[in-house]
Amino acid sequence: MADKKKKFLIVTRAFYPGNSPRAHRATELAKEFSRQGHEVSVLTPRADEQEGLASTYSISFIDLGDPSWPEVPVAWRGQPNLFLRGLRAFLLKFLSYPDLGWTFRVAHRLPTEGAYDGMISIGAPHSVHWGVALAAALRRKPAVTWIADCGDPFMGMENSSFYTHPAFYFRWVEKMFCRKADWITIPTEGAKQGYYREFQDKLVVIPQGFRFEDYEHLRAAKRESGLPRFVYAGGIIPGKRDPRVLIEFLRNCDSEFEFHIFTKRGDILQPCLRGDPRIFVHDFAPRDLLLPQMARMDFLVNFENVGSTQTPSKLIDYWLCGRPILSLRSFELDTSLVDQFLERDYRNAFLIDQPEQYRIENVVDRFVALVRRTE
Repeated sequence: MADKKKKFLIVTRAFYPGNSPRAHRATELAKEFSRQGHEVSVLTPRADEQEGLASTYSISFIDLGDPSWPEVPVAWRGQPNLFLRGLRAFLLKFLSYPDLGWTFRVAHRLPTEGAYDGMISIGAPHSVHWGVALAAALRRKPAVTWIADCGDPFMGMENSSFYTHPAFYFRWVEKMFCRKADWITIPTEGAKQGYYREFQDKLVVIPQGFRFEDYEHLRAAKRESGLPRFVYAGGIIPGKRDPRVLIEFLRNCDSEFEFHIFTKRGDILQPCLRGDPRIFVHDFAPRDLLLPQMARMDFLVNFENVGSTQTPSKLIDYWLCGRPILSLRSFELDTSLVDQFLERDYRNAFLIDQPEQYRIENVVDRFVALVRRTE
């Protein structure tokens, strides 16, 4: 019985060819479930690029459809608009708009036939979990075991502003889905602090998973010679995960270097660059193009989140590139550590704890074990 293969359903808004940690999470899980001989279906917005995965890995796709609630733009006639920006923040905070639309889309499209052994819903957005919980309340839970996989807490998130943190009444929505789920998986032990006490017995740590063999070429990549080159790739949260203090320090350095930043929020950084030719801001690139560039750098920069409930998933991408990691607090800058790295002294580089836990084979084994615990 222990070797019996399982039937899994993955419910996710983000999937290949999407370029996000949650898309990577769902895609790698589906592929590894298939490699291990399990039957896997994925409920997600359909894309033509998924046809190759369907044939190579025998993955069945169920179309979740496109988002039906449009985002509020933040510009009018090509110019930033404060009213629209405020309206967008208001709707996000008080109505979880437009993500709330996925609740009803998931509840409507969730299969009602076929006994899946395990169902894994992937958040963010957490409205995917809410949709599964709504279907369960209507007695339309298509699996024996439901695992709600959360990248970050919802109400317990620490790296948000007043304008983006959910309104207080969403605590009851979060508690509703936590009651319905059989298990809640989180990426780190510290993330447990972001969830309500009554659900602690449902929390299980299962980190992001990677097929290490797919990244061996990165560690063998040739480093560029000459002046020190380093990179930060990821989101910017003003006042929390914020590179501007580091940029100011580097601007006042006499050293020669190249600092490359890949982000969707480059406009925030432009005023503090002041034309420094050593600092380059790029649009965020797809992961398969970005990682080879990072692997050729001398070192990689990480800005630590506030608190312990959220850990940047990019740290594992950094580790896969095989380059030293300079981990910094945005507003408590350790300038002596920065100087060490600029001199190519990496003895205080950040180290990843127990990297084998991120091997996708081990990650999938832990999901399968959860399903078997509820048989």
